[in-house]
Amino acid sequence: MRRTTIIFSWLLWFWAAALDASEGSWAELGTEIRARGLDPEQVTIPGRLTDEMRAWVHSLVPPGTPEDEALRRLLGALIDPRGFELVYDATYTGTAGEVFATRRANCLAFTHLFVGLTRELGIPTYYVRWAIGGRARREGDLVLVSGHVTAGFGYGRNRRLLEFGAVSGLETFNSHRISDLDATALHYANRSAELLQVGRVSEAVSKAEISTRLNPSLPDGWVNLGVARRRSGDPAGAEEAYRRATVADPDHLPAYHNLMTLYELQGRKDAAQEIFTLLDRRDNHNPFILLELGDESLQSDRLDEAGRFYRKALRFDRSLAETRAAWGTVALRQGEVERARKWLRRAQAVDPQESRTRALTLELSQLDDSSE
Repeated sequence: MRRTTIIFSWLLWFWAAALDASEGSWAELGTEIRARGLDPEQVTIPGRLTDEMRAWVHSLVPPGTPEDEALRRLLGALIDPRGFELVYDATYTGTAGEVFATRRANCLAFTHLFVGLTRELGIPTYYVRWAIGGRARREGDLVLVSGHVTAGFGYGRNRRLLEFGAVSGLETFNSHRISDLDATALHYANRSAELLQVGRVSEAVSKAEISTRLNPSLPDGWVNLGVARRRSGDPAGAEEAYRRATVADPDHLPAYHNLMTLYELQGRKDAAQEIFTLLDRRDNHNPFILLELGDESLQSDRLDEAGRFYRKALRFDRSLAETRAAWGTVALRQGEVERARKWLRRAQAVDPQESRTRALTLELSQLDDSSE
């Protein structure tokens, strides 16, 4: 099954740096949205609060409360399972208002809520993004790449670190401040990805187009726009979007992966091979892209090359049934049946219904039948 990569930015850490209290106001964001040729009334500002939310946060944090105490009270209230009862949901990029209403949030959504509430208290928080490679997971024929977004306050020794969700291994020097406009573009890129997951393709196109207009230098929005356009029957528009992603970030591997997939579907073998060569690089740590590169090699009977890609995929994520089953497939092609069975057992221990695992199960079963 050909898989398509879409981009999420949803994991949060709360970091700290200085910000003038007048910066990052929602009014200023509206001006920036209008400067991009969009109507601010038609673009959701994800950190904006309702009157109910304003009343709630002011009842929680009385006027004159020191900033440190205000932050402690607010965070404690939001994560208290006996209070606000906020539930972590990696698939839900809600606005601040939606999070407040549903009590569900991924980390980008939590950031919207936290930034909105703290600014209402006069505390100058803002968004920060982590400049590290995304983490990948598979859902159906989509590969979801998750980035990392932060919100910040304070500086120097007074900086604070907040965690919401399962995040580890992040260093503060890999983070950089992004504007409210950039955070809004990420929000729309996420919403596009979520709509693609549930098959609402035309809406996904619309959300991704807004993301790219808000921030044309954000590759995430372009990649998701390309996927949505291809699924809507617009391959030329998809190619344009993928190429715009590579212009925005020449090292953005998901954009090249999607271009390769598009060229293969169109029968443009030479163009696909050029992208294949480009993706065969040391900094490619996406196990799903590596698996597909291995598949390309396997189809051409380049078993050693396929094994190299599968080995890298296994090294970067041993928890996947796919990487184990892929190793079993190579072993079977090399005539090492018992080694193939060993890898199949390892894959089945993770997910016996995964497509590669089921395919390898069938191959070995047919081999057993033919030998009887």
